Amino acid sequence: MGGRGAPDATRMLVVAVVGVMVAAAAVLCPAPAAAGKLGKQAKALVAVKAALHDPGNALWDWDLKFGNDPCHWNMVTCHEGQIQELSMTNKNLSGTLSPAIGKIRSLRYLLLHQNAISGPIPDTIGRMKLLEVLDLSNNHFSGSIPSTLGNLANLQYLRLNNNSLSGPIPESLATDALMIFNLDVSFNNLSGHRPAFRTWNVFFEGNPFLSDIGSESIAAPVAPKDVKEEDLQFMSKSIFMLLVCIAIGCSLVAVVTGAVLFWKRRQRERVFAVADVHHDPEGCLGHLKQYSFQEMRMATNNFSQRNILGEGGYGIVYKGDLPDGTTVAVKRLKDHDSVVGDDQFHTEVEVISLAVHRNLLHLNGFCVANNERLLVYPYMPNGTVASKLKECVDGEPALDWAKRKRIALGASQGLLYLHEQCDPKIIHRDIKASNVLLDEYLEAVVADFGLAKLVDHWMSHVVTSVRGTIGRIPPEYYLSGHASEKTDVFCFGLLLIELVTGRSTLELHENEFDKGGIIELAKELLEQNKLSMFVDRKLGSNYDSAELEEMVQIALLCTMYRSCHRPRMSEIVKMLEGGDGVAEKWQAMKDIEEPNPDSSSEFVCIGINYDVDECNSIELQAVELSGPR
Repeated sequence: MGGRGAPDATRMLVVAVVGVMVAAAAVLCPAPAAAGKLGKQAKALVAVKAALHDPGNALWDWDLKFGNDPCHWNMVTCHEGQIQELSMTNKNLSGTLSPAIGKIRSLRYLLLHQNAISGPIPDTIGRMKLLEVLDLSNNHFSGSIPSTLGNLANLQYLRLNNNSLSGPIPESLATDALMIFNLDVSFNNLSGHRPAFRTWNVFFEGNPFLSDIGSESIAAPVAPKDVKEEDLQFMSKSIFMLLVCIAIGCSLVAVVTGAVLFWKRRQRERVFAVADVHHDPEGCLGHLKQYSFQEMRMATNNFSQRNILGEGGYGIVYKGDLPDGTTVAVKRLKDHDSVVGDDQFHTEVEVISLAVHRNLLHLNGFCVANNERLLVYPYMPNGTVASKLKECVDGEPALDWAKRKRIALGASQGLLYLHEQCDPKIIHRDIKASNVLLDEYLEAVVADFGLAKLVDHWMSHVVTSVRGTIGRIPPEYYLSGHASEKTDVFCFGLLLIELVTGRSTLELHENEFDKGGIIELAKELLEQNKLSMFVDRKLGSNYDSAELEEMVQIALLCTMYRSCHRPRMSEIVKMLEGGDGVAEKWQAMKDIEEPNPDSSSEFVCIGINYDVDECNSIELQAVELSGPR
């Protein structure tokens, strides 16, 4: 017994010593687990790039020669060292999507829409258990929808519309992927029956071989043989009472609906009376032309992908050529429910069309056909501010500092008109560089105004009642869902930051700034007199330092946490026109305590008083009103 105990003790001592040494080594020389994982994911991205055709060289830095950390690669977004998002929208990509995509297990957002990628959808996507948003729409994907997508327990938004997919819709999407809130498989070649999903936000149109059988049928209950007679009588009475309640409810709904329709018709008559709007035999609605769907199909070459100018939250915009030689932009509104009907759409379009200002995109006409709603606008040859900020001509930025200042002023004047000159006033709710167009003279033209109000009436499945772009939604709007003029002011402040920085996204790069977001970074660089680090590098030193400082100060005033601390658009226009006092206003506001978003305490709105009389000092000049663009 004693002879065997000594070796055992020695062996245990050796194991303990080795364990301590291993632990010490782990502390002193930690294994690069995260780096190793990123290295594997970098190789996966290289494989994805190899299967794609990239004529625009959008994926130029997806190469291991740039290191094993893809978090610094283009269109890759990371959080805490994990790849969270791949956003390759409208990059003219073709080829196929490699199954290697499934190796990026930390991915939450995969956005590949509006390209020309073909081939099958890899079933390996089903391995990315954290995936929340998968958008492969408007490509050329073929084959069947992988049943493995049902394994994605966190998937909320799945968009596969406008592809060439065939075969059935996997039952697993309805039975297993229980978090799906929005599913769009429209305009494919799918067949079989429609599974019964738990959400209303499912879109099947454009699949002629897809059957309704099995999707919404409700079997009549059959009583088991061993149910007692009194139970059957109770069930009968209950069913009778339920039917009575349903009848009463339907009657109430009919009465309320009738009253609403009557009120809406009176409202429409009032709008038409104000605008002197009437139908005429040539298909016009007042100054608006009503186009046929066939005309729109011919103008856009059957809504060809080659004619796509851009895509936003409300629809896809196509370039169109009318028979008379006029070039137009056709916005094909998407994801709508046509229950409201044509009259309501006409009314809301008319309200939008009454807003006429040189810095607002004028509406030429519209089209209503079956489930289609289209808006026809003038074509803006210079695209969006967002796209123009990226361009260089002969080594110089397409938008120099003077042009950026003029764009800021023009956009603010358009918003001022919407807020203070329209009746009823219009809140845009999504001001950003991609929603501001440029005409032939590079003048700012605010687009998509009024669409938030328009679609709220007949879009039944919006992602959230809060409209806007993630990361650009003001705190009070995000928390309460109530928009105001100050909602637009906040977003306008971020537009100014876009003009200053030239950034395609306002998200900061990893390790760029650890004390907050882009607003906090701007404030710190302003206080440290280091705004040269903030300005767009394409500008070099070709900007006015004093004007840059004022622009950033205005942007920070616009993005104050409390809406009552932000100026009105009339005050912003005055500051951008060169009115004095920008620095003084910023000095008065910069130390106002900003509330902790996690705190429930109330904060009193104190600080600078934006004079009401001063706000009304800017009158609508005749030159600001122009004929239809």
